[in-house]
Amino acid sequence: MNLEMFKKYVHSTWEEMPHCREEQYYFVRNDAANIENVFSEVKYQLSIDIPKDLKTFYEEIGFGFLWFNLKQKKGLYRVLSPEEILDLYFEPDDDEAPDDFITYRERAWNNLEENNLLAFCLFDEEEGLLYINVSDMSICYLSPKRKIANSLNEFLQRLDREADYFFNNNANVE
Repeated sequence: MNLEMFKKYVHSTWEEMPHCREEQYYFVRNDAANIENVFSEVKYQLSIDIPKDLKTFYEEIGFGFLWFNLKQKKGLYRVLSPEEILDLYFEPDDDEAPDDFITYRERAWNNLEENNLLAFCLFDEEEGLLYINVSDMSICYLSPKRKIANSLNEFLQRLDREADYFFNNNANVE
């Protein structure tokens, strides 16, 4: 997987974001010492391995936003951190803590259990999620019926050329 084009958008913290409004992407690198522990926790809690391409993305790039400064796009692409993936699938332990993922959770669980799809990116409001297929690493929008790329690499390349490309009628892949 070729991630070189994204490396210039990797930052050490979220604090630089207000100064990077002209960048099309904004990522924060994962804590390298802790990432394998989080991958293990995802495997334990969800009974799946994070697909290899997504692991590589997390290790080399991190998590953050795709096309975060483009106002005319249809939604906000937010690549979840591995920790946020767990937050997406499980309600907060603390009843007082805000539940940022309440509107996404049921659909995420259904697609994981029924279709082997792991949500990794929020898109738009309510239930808009992008998934990686744990079996073949293809990318889907909302459900397995909307396969939008054969791999994470293909998805990132197509998205880099055109934000929201998968809303075009001929964008779905076989």
